[in-house]
Amino acid sequence: MIHAVLYDLDGVIVDSRTTVIDTLQDVARTALGTTPPREQVQHLAYLPPVRALAALGVHHAAEVFDAHFDAAYARHVHKAALVPGITAAMWRIRIAGCRQAIVTLQRRRRVNLLDLGEVHDLVDTIVCFEDAPPKPAPDPIWLALDRLGVATDQACFVGDTASDIRAGHAAGVRTGGALWGYRDADALTEARADLLLLEPVDIVAMALGRPPVTVGYDFQRHRAIRDQPVDSGGHDGRADTRGHGHGGAAS
Repeated sequence: MIHAVLYDLDGVIVDSRTTVIDTLQDVARTALGTTPPREQVQHLAYLPPVRALAALGVHHAAEVFDAHFDAAYARHVHKAALVPGITAAMWRIRIAGCRQAIVTLQRRRRVNLLDLGEVHDLVDTIVCFEDAPPKPAPDPIWLALDRLGVATDQACFVGDTASDIRAGHAAGVRTGGALWGYRDADALTEARADLLLLEPVDIVAMALGRPPVTVGYDFQRHRAIRDQPVDSGGHDGRADTRGHGHGGAAS
């Protein structure tokens, strides 16, 4: 019986791709003096931004991140929007009696910039980067469950990166891979997500004990029609845990 549903933020609840890509381009342009190709940035957007900036050729990426990322993010945060269908799914889960929480790599100051609307009323707590050792460590999931008063065997975690799925497994909760997020079916399957979720309504089925049917689904076609390119080139998607809260997908 599921008594709590935990969610990653970026990619699962908030479609922040344009915000993250534009922010990374701005910061890289400041550091490099030239704007990296958008397609290149798109393929790196799921990474923690320090790693993404380093992959774009930015030297001393951590220092550049600290100096410029928050201001650039604030300029582009208005482009982020709630994932269509996510609040409807969360309302159904709330009405069913489940508690809900967000577990993110985002720093709280950036979460506060997002327009989360009624999501604020639907979650009982938000665990941010500053609150616990970050994913893929299990600690933020454990902290959220402690705040909710729910045991690990009564909870599930919905994420969209390998880091999310690994954190869920390490915490001992059931995991769902959100295919509308930053990573594709191959990456989430390789990370051993317990379920692949095609759309937000599938979270309801997962929480209420009626898993969605994914057998025979054409994941290749699903990738082909996504609105942004994805990187399925074998990167393991681990979070950067060196003290730099993430504003991107692995959050």
